[in-house]
Amino acid sequence: MSSLLLDDVYALEQECFSHPWAREDMEDSFNNPAYFFFVCKDDENRPVGYISYYQIRDEAFINNVCVTKDARRQGAGRMLVQRAAQSAQDNGASFLSLEVRSKNEPAVKLYESEGFEVEGIRRRYYSDPEDDAFLMTKRFTPEFDVGLGQCGRGITIIPND
Repeated sequence: MSSLLLDDVYALEQECFSHPWAREDMEDSFNNPAYFFFVCKDDENRPVGYISYYQIRDEAFINNVCVTKDARRQGAGRMLVQRAAQSAQDNGASFLSLEVRSKNEPAVKLYESEGFEVEGIRRRYYSDPEDDAFLMTKRFTPEFDVGLGQCGRGITIIPND
């Protein structure tokens, strides 16, 4: 993983989350072959979002989806979720799961529109503010197919491999 991409992801993490990953933890994940990172950059080559997931055998789990405020509602989040789902399936996953704040309606609606279903609730999982987490899962079938086109206006996805 290039340090430039790590720097991009770390900066996005700091901007988007109230409890961001420590840089050392993120660097460990970048160096772990079970973890996958994809970054969206705008037409000026600025990072505007990323997704990370890890896979163990046929089980895949999204760690983070992050899109800057200025790039939201332009398709970057959807494209990142689609790219991670395609990658997980290509790597033999039978499902892809994530946790999302129950009150984050735009994210919940996005995941539902991409075939994720609520399979459980983790009570008081989040803090600042306190919130439950929905455990959402997308199960793959032989018919699963994602059209991986443009990621919104002038946004390109860059994998970490």
